[in-house]
Formats: sequence, structure tokens, C-alpha cells
Amino acid sequence: MNNPARIRRVSTLLKLACDAYLLVAPLLLAAIWLNFEQLGPQWQTLSQLPIQPQYVGLTNKLLGALITAIPLALLMYGVWRLRKLFEQFRQGQLFSESGADHLHAFAWMLLITMLMAPVVSALLSLVLTMNYPPGEKALVISLGSNDFGQLFIAGALFAITWTLREGYRLSQENEAFV
Repeated sequence: MNNPARIRRVSTLLKLACDAYLLVAPLLLAAIWLNFEQLGPQWQTLSQLPIQPQYVGLTNKLLGALITAIPLALLMYGVWRLRKLFEQFRQGQLFSESGADHLHAFAWMLLITMLMAPVVSALLSLVLTMNYPPGEKALVISLGSNDFGQLFIAGALFAITWTLREGYRLSQENEAFV
């Protein structure tokens, strides 16, 4: 199999993976908040909190869902842009300004959601423990190795984006000389 066919096949699979993420991620988030008593304490985002479900009411869950929806929406936007990039690759458009823009937007969404992680965890801890008895409320700020991995990936994607843009610019210059 030649490289263009491989690129088309892998890009199709990655585009489908993006589609699946865009469909499943909000459903999973909704499922967690709708079944909070069972799923909430097992969710990695909340694993550091001393969750006492008897004190977590509907208001807490709605506020928690809103807080977690913000980074999810940003990441979904990034994945949607990544999906557009894979669609371009699938169509054989390997080097383009718009392709670099799509990858750049995805890298920004990764970076922003990583930087938001400590704020989100702090807000969630406040919201989910606000009904606890005095002395049992918690403020938890967490930053894990996954967050640093996300930072590394975002940085690598920025470098790749700049390289793609430079390659596209050089190819345009070469076409102008021919």
C-alpha cells in the first residue's frame, strides 16, 4: 500500500475517532452527573474529594455539571478542529494554511483546558462540599501528571503547527518561481 492510501486510511480512522469523541464525551459527562452517587466518586476528576453523596443535592450537581462542561466544550471545539484537519488529510490536502490553523486551534484548546484544570478542581470542591457541615468543607486543588503530559503534547503540537506553516509558505514560494 502506498503512502497516500495509508494517509487516507489513518485519517479516516482518526476522523471517526474524533466523531466518536464528539458524540460520546458529552453523554459520558451527563451520565456521571445524572448518576452522581455511583459514578461521581469513581471519576478521576473527583477522586481527590472526600465526597459524601448525602450532602450533594441537585443544585450542587447542576453547578458541578456547568463547571465541568466548560473545559469539555473547549476540548470538543479543539477535537472538532482536529476532525476538520483529518478530513483535509483524507482528501489529500496534506499541507495547507487551514490545516495548520486546525492543528493550532486544537493545541490551544489542550493548553487552555490544562491551565484550567486546577481552577476547575477548586471550583468543583467548593460546589460539591458547600452543603457539608461546618469544618468538613473542602477546597481541593489538583494538578496531575496527565496535566503535564497534556502541556507537553500541546507544546509539541505548536511546534508542528509552526513547521507546517513554514513548509506551506516555502511550497508557495517554490510554486511562484516555477
